[in-house]
Amino acid sequence: MFPTPKSLLLPVFALALSACGGDMTEATDAASSAEPTVTANQGLTSVTLGRYNMPFYVPPRVAGDADFAGHGPDMDIDFEMELRNGDTELWVGMYVFGQEVGGTTRVEGGVWHKVFTAPSPILSVAPQGVVPTGPEFHYGYRNYGHATKTFQFPQLNPASRLVWQISCVADTDGDEAGSKTGCSSILHEMTITF
Repeated sequence: MFPTPKSLLLPVFALALSACGGDMTEATDAASSAEPTVTANQGLTSVTLGRYNMPFYVPPRVAGDADFAGHGPDMDIDFEMELRNGDTELWVGMYVFGQEVGGTTRVEGGVWHKVFTAPSPILSVAPQGVVPTGPEFHYGYRNYGHATKTFQFPQLNPASRLVWQISCVADTDGDEAGSKTGCSSILHEMTITF
């Protein structure tokens, strides 16, 4: 028994659509940055994560009194990526250092966030390109005033920056070292291949 012409339309339509799709195996809502985009190519899978928010982190005071007292501080923020647990987890660390200009007050510390877990070992992470090891991004500035400072770093072409935005509280009116001085950040989109 032969199928009727109507029943042939669905398989033909499906074949036509599959020729237009490229490598895409799963589509997601483009408006939602929280949903990853997944593609597959020759046995490898790539997931594109939207911007990742690293919450505000207050490093501990490690020297001096609790007040920067209008003397800076000099702030340094470093980011590092690391693969853990058999290279199936991507972690990003943010280290915050603040040193009073001409004084002894200092804050220093870091926090790690698990950004992604893959079902098999991660082979590469873009924008960095290769399996991450060591420092990936650094920014430093001398603080003036008591306002929150926000710095943005547009993506380069070709993409090579990990961090899109850093917001820091350094000196405030009163004591802040170990209680208010700290930073938050937003990472650029990342494509993870495993």
